[in-house]
Order: sequence, then C-alpha cells, then structure tokens
Amino acid sequence: MAQIKYDDWRSENAKRNYPFADSATLTNGTITLPKSLLLDARLYPIGGGPRQYISAITKAATLITFTISDDTQDLATASFDEAAIPDNGEVALYDTYGRPAGVFVSTETALRSFGSIDAGEYTFLVTETAFAATVVIPQPALGVRGVQLPSGDVLTGDVWIVGEDGIVVRDDGDGALRVDAIGDPFAEQKLCTEEETAEVQLRQPYCPVKTINGVEPDEQGNIMLVTGSNQSLTNVLRIIPQADSGDDLLAHVGQPNQLATAVLVVQALGDRRMRGV
Repeated sequence: MAQIKYDDWRSENAKRNYPFADSATLTNGTITLPKSLLLDARLYPIGGGPRQYISAITKAATLITFTISDDTQDLATASFDEAAIPDNGEVALYDTYGRPAGVFVSTETALRSFGSIDAGEYTFLVTETAFAATVVIPQPALGVRGVQLPSGDVLTGDVWIVGEDGIVVRDDGDGALRVDAIGDPFAEQKLCTEEETAEVQLRQPYCPVKTINGVEPDEQGNIMLVTGSNQSLTNVLRIIPQADSGDDLLAHVGQPNQLATAVLVVQALGDRRMRGV
C-alpha cells in the first residue's frame, strides 16, 4: 500500500481550485469536475506553451483519458483504467511520442467517480479547465529530442549513434554531429559470407583463392601457375589465361576489385620435339 503523508495538505487542497487556475469554472455545462479531483499536478510536455488546460475527457469502456492542450495543439494524455486505479492516485502523462510529460496527483476515490459518467468525449475550453501558472513548466521544442525509426518507434533519452559499413560519425564541435559516407573497402568481400537470397543477386561477390595445395600467394597476393621449367622443351601441359570479357587477364593482376571472370585454359599439346616442331 502507498503511504500518504501530510493528510492535512491533501484535505486543504481538496477544497480549492488548485492545481487549476482560480478563474477556472471546472464545468463545460455537461459535467462538472469536483475541486477534489486533482490535488496537485506538474505539466512539462515538450513544445507546450505557458497556458495549458484539460481540453477533453474521454471514456471508452472502462478507460478514462485526459487530453492536455495549449492554445495551439494537443500536447499529452493521461489514462487510467477504472478496473485498475493506482492506489497512490498518481496518473502519468505522456506526449504523442510516448515521452514523459507530467503527472496528476489525485486519490483513488476521486478517480473512481468517473465510473458514473456515460461513455463519450467531453470537451472543455481553456477558461473552464486552465491550470495554475505554478503547475505548468514550459519546455521549448529545441534541438533533437528523439529518433524515430522507420517502424514508427521513437527512441528518447540516451541514444548511441554508431557509424558502420563505411559511415563515419564524429563530433564536429559546438554540439554538431558530422556524418561522412566514405564507403566500405571490404564491402564485396562481405558478400562472400552473406547468405544468398531467393531474389536476384545484385552482383557477383569477390571471393579470392587463399591457397592452392597449401601454397599461399606472394606479397602482392598473386599465385603463379606455370607448366614447368622454361628449360624443358617436352612439356605437354599448357595454361593460357583468358578473360570472359575479352580483356587480357593479365590486366587484372593486382586489381582484386575487378569483377571480370578469370578463365584458365589447360591444353595437353604432347611432345612437339618428337614431331620435329
């Protein structure tokens, strides 16, 4: 159970307009809000002006929703379920992005009184439900206050921005965030480890040969294939490099980013010296 202190303060506030302004009538002609409905409140929705009020009270089944507005727009809402009224009588406010925007301090008994009203929406004017100036804490809408994802979710509070795959993020001074897209030099190699989807493969991945029979390439990354000693005239094996694009394969040596398909043609020519060649 919530422990309530200073009952005399609560009892005194139950008899005055606070946290509403002294000039607020607390009625729209259809329903009248009792002075004991709210004992205290704090309103700090981002972008809210200095004059805020309850613009609407909506009842849908057992859900009661208060809408807070200023002179230009709806700012935040506070909701509670009649079947699960907070024991401490506190109802939190959240803005349209789900960020904390304030709190209402009431009692379980006062909140339960909404069970007697009919379902529907009840609107109010600023002169009827304006809050006292000491309750409202205007929060200007300056700077970045959240990040909205493509899914519609909004991230607030501490947000880490990390540059990956060729994106460099850095502090450019004076609170400015600089983003440089420099490209990823290993992007094609990453394609070798990614799963191929059922859709069209966008490009042919570059998957270099690492070893042949355990032999590693030289310092330039080249693996030399030869048929034997140049002093021997009896070689029957010939290896001819080609490229399917018609270009000379040797033009791609030392250029692993080229995507031309390499072709090695192996021919068995026999012993030419025995034919007198």
